[in-house]
Amino acid sequence: MRAVVVEPGEKSPTLAIREVPDPRPSPQDLLLRVRAIGLNRAELARALPAPGKINIVGMEAAGEVIAVGAEVKGFAVGDRVMSMGTSCYAEQVCVDHRVAFKVPANLSWEEAASCPTLYQTAHDALVNAEFKAGESVLITAVTSGVGIAAIQLAKLLGASKVIGTSRSDEKLARLKAVGLDVAINSVTEDVAAKVKDVTGDKGADVILDNVGAGMLATNLSAAAIKARFVTIGRLGGKIEEIDLDVVALKRMKLVGVTFRTRSIEEKAALSRRCGDALMGFLSDGRLKPVIDRVFPFEDALAAQDYMRSNQHLGKIVLRVGG
Repeated sequence: MRAVVVEPGEKSPTLAIREVPDPRPSPQDLLLRVRAIGLNRAELARALPAPGKINIVGMEAAGEVIAVGAEVKGFAVGDRVMSMGTSCYAEQVCVDHRVAFKVPANLSWEEAASCPTLYQTAHDALVNAEFKAGESVLITAVTSGVGIAAIQLAKLLGASKVIGTSRSDEKLARLKAVGLDVAINSVTEDVAAKVKDVTGDKGADVILDNVGAGMLATNLSAAAIKARFVTIGRLGGKIEEIDLDVVALKRMKLVGVTFRTRSIEEKAALSRRCGDALMGFLSDGRLKPVIDRVFPFEDALAAQDYMRSNQHLGKIVLRVGG
């Protein structure tokens, strides 16, 4: 099969399409014929493989099941499936069936490939924030993929007000259509003051932070008493001082979320919880991923360069085959 692999470039690692051995499913795996692949920012960090090894890029894909492992339950050859995984920039990929989802009939392959990472990340963040209907939610870097997914989910799950920050007025304006109630330019406006203004001086009940360094003091100031602060991404960096007195006085909870330190059993439980909560919304069209641009599989390098340029608003997808 063909796959997109990391190789040495003139100045830094680059991507190339190469013929590699077909993957073989383990007892818990589904083997997919890949139809579409979702891009994620973490894939821009290209690690060269050890000598003699192959590093195939990719974290999520959608495709048809062409083989099932001996211990797989609930899936069959021919099923349309979307899933997080590894080595997904390829014509075939193995994914653990415990974290896979059957694709609703109304979703295209490109839409299906856009769902697993973003919606599971955003939903897990809201669960860990102990979010309840009627609460306000502040999302930093709201124009990111996870930020857009968090807008959609917070609205569907009953947020009283969804507030988002970004440095781009143009992108913020476009997000009103997917449910953003209050848009704040984090460069030209006083974020904390505006959050307090639109929440009746209370502050945000839940903060979903995709920025990290550079926004921490602002987020603490914008937080309500008993707010829950969830750190998802660190686009601005990961190191910054924190005023623990503010945390204590507001009786806040600070929570971190990631897939990287979860066992497969924990990931499976997360996937089941997310599927139970969201699959109905996906099936009836109330939840629909926002896609910015679709590239052919052969243009994976150009697709990553486009992501690196930060021009996009929504998911970037690779289409495999015709």
